[in-house]
Amino acid sequence: MTTPPPAAARRARPSRPHLVYGGVQVGLSLVVAAATWSAWHNPWATVLWTMLWLPVSHAIALAAGFVMAAQADPTPARRAPAGVGIATWAYECAASILLLDLYQPWRSAAPLPAPSGPARAVAVLLLHGYGCNRAFWLRFARHLADAGYQCDAINLGPIFGDIDEYAPQIAGAAQALAERTRLPVVIVGHSMGGLAARACLSRHPTLPVAHTITLGSPHFGTLHARHGFGVNVRQMGIGSEWLIALANRETDAERAHHLDLHVSRQRGVSHAHLGVARRAQRCARSAGARVARHASARPRARARNAGARGPGTAARRVTRQPAACCGVRATLQDSSATRR
Repeated sequence: MTTPPPAAARRARPSRPHLVYGGVQVGLSLVVAAATWSAWHNPWATVLWTMLWLPVSHAIALAAGFVMAAQADPTPARRAPAGVGIATWAYECAASILLLDLYQPWRSAAPLPAPSGPARAVAVLLLHGYGCNRAFWLRFARHLADAGYQCDAINLGPIFGDIDEYAPQIAGAAQALAERTRLPVVIVGHSMGGLAARACLSRHPTLPVAHTITLGSPHFGTLHARHGFGVNVRQMGIGSEWLIALANRETDAERAHHLDLHVSRQRGVSHAHLGVARRAQRCARSAGARVARHASARPRARARNAGARGPGTAARRVTRQPAACCGVRATLQDSSATRR
């Protein structure tokens, strides 16, 4: 039995800030082309530099971020070997160019693939991270659809706004997805999207949300917040008042049923790479099964996000596991089994 297509799915609107970003990219490419032609009058050099300036810029910025992260962590055991670090950086560069520079400016309103696998007992709502839009999930959603899951994704806005302002958008999308599919909803949030899901569920505890899974979310804050813009960046700073208040609002029952699948550069998985990587299904399967065994019968209490607990032992134990799109499939399958 295959999953029927969702009825009356809403049509997504393009993300205007990312359309502007795409236009700026095109404009800068024209500037680079004109400058290169004026300097060398060589068509091959002009084409080469026009195509490479953006990937080179990404590579330099990401290398600086990797170096900053390595210097901030004084524990030698947690640092990846040089070869693994270089490979992870290369994967992150490729994922960033694909998702941030190609998909997000031009495909933010693209429909998600319809489910083609066996029918599942839950639907999936996908929440993007800081500075991104729903196009981040296009490849990710394809793998979930192949496994039979009905998915939806939204553009959170304003792009640099307060994370608490995303709560009504998430609540509306979760309620609409549950009504359309007649299934409980699992929220999957990447980076800031995981924090937004926690903030929403703390304010709307009666939503038909069965679980919450976060990928690489900065539940304890991030050093990279020092280099960003907007209210949401300040909220994600290490030790921010907003993060402390969010943790204080959550109950012990919610914290006990949370799951965070975090990045691990020691195993070749980094931040944007979580949106395209397939390798972590077997890593997340054991974590999902373990959490599913402790899931209660109350739908809301079965929300999952280990990072929501704050700096506790259980949270640190779970966040050492790398994960990506295939890892969520295993966890969702275990979650569906518990509902039956």
